[in-house]
Amino acid sequence: MERLLAATITVIEEKGLSGITIPEIAAAAGVSTGSIYRRFVDKDALVRAALLQMLETFHEANRANIPPDRFKGRSLEEAVHALCRALVAQYRGRTRLMKALDQFVELQGDNGFRERVVNLSEASLRLIIHALLPFKDRIAATDPERAITFALLSAVTLIEVHKLHESPLWKHMLPLDDETLAEETARTMAAYLGSQ
Repeated sequence: MERLLAATITVIEEKGLSGITIPEIAAAAGVSTGSIYRRFVDKDALVRAALLQMLETFHEANRANIPPDRFKGRSLEEAVHALCRALVAQYRGRTRLMKALDQFVELQGDNGFRERVVNLSEASLRLIIHALLPFKDRIAATDPERAITFALLSAVTLIEVHKLHESPLWKHMLPLDDETLAEETARTMAAYLGSQ
């Protein structure tokens, strides 16, 4: 099962969501097509299982790498810059996969799957929020946790617009490489948190 789910993710990374087939996934996993259909009713069920496992793996890695004291000894600006560099790096080399996840969630009628994706994503973002909460005395807002949440969601949205949706307007008016995207996103986030 692990090999099959990993192969599914690999094929999605290589071809995108629309280009994958059960026979390709079977070949990549070294299993028969029939064995896949014995475990999953269709390709969507397999993709759901693979994407959920990927998100669970990401969340476990985030839990290990983002303890509440993650930014101890740093200034708020340094913490936000490190965070934005890490967020942009998560998309580097995985753009096709993250775009496929975004599209697949949008098209799914399976509310349980959508809810699980949202819950896993939220859990990972809450780790970051808790790691930034020690800076609450430097955040000029009456509700620092709300301000951090808003700033973080805004940063993630900005990064996704650049990395997943490749907005023609942004590409035309202000094309940004990954380093500049991380820098400008961090500057925006830090300015928002400091100016409440």
